[in-house]
Amino acid sequence: MNSQKRLIHSAILNRMAHADVFEIGAEPRFLVVLFGGSGIDEEEYERRSRSIIPLFDTLLGRFANGAFQFVLVHVTAPYDVPFNRFATEPTATANWNAHVATELFVPWAALPYVVCGFSGGAALALNGLQSDPRCVGGAALGADAIPPDFVCPKHWREKLRLYCAPDDRVCHHPANRRVAETLVSRDQAVRYQLRSGGHALADYCTPDGLGDLIHFASGIAPT
Repeated sequence: MNSQKRLIHSAILNRMAHADVFEIGAEPRFLVVLFGGSGIDEEEYERRSRSIIPLFDTLLGRFANGAFQFVLVHVTAPYDVPFNRFATEPTATANWNAHVATELFVPWAALPYVVCGFSGGAALALNGLQSDPRCVGGAALGADAIPPDFVCPKHWREKLRLYCAPDDRVCHHPANRRVAETLVSRDQAVRYQLRSGGHALADYCTPDGLGDLIHFASGIAPT
């Protein structure tokens, strides 16, 4: 596994932006993009630019046997993008999607991808990025702020995957549960209950969480 910090200057956001990149195999077939949750201020965002998150190492080590060839990109939630107000600020939404598609994704422009958000990162993941023809699927881990009117793109072969840990008070919050139940009833999503865990990214970096999503991505990625 090759891990690195991607640091760029974003012309759209007018500041430095960063992401953690984990490359599994020499010839990756697909990309999994995971957007982190909310609550990050500018100081914390800058601090994270100086290191690579170690949280994924154990799980990704399970895929380092040559059978899987992919890239995982973890994007720290931005401190200056109002993603909790995307529904009422379309310009901010468009700018965010353009930043991801035309700046962050540049090294993997030819790869199909699965988009995913942890907690409030679901808003970053599911407010337009799914419409790109290269996006072949989507998911949310411990979801908060999923767009209630979300509709799977017509080019998706599978429904949105919603992973929820049993002790996660966020995804079990009545408002978030109602959104999830509505999406399931409208045949737009499928819910997956983890065996254990609460509302922390570490609780979803498990074989039945992010690991299951990687297996799913491998199965739907074009060959």
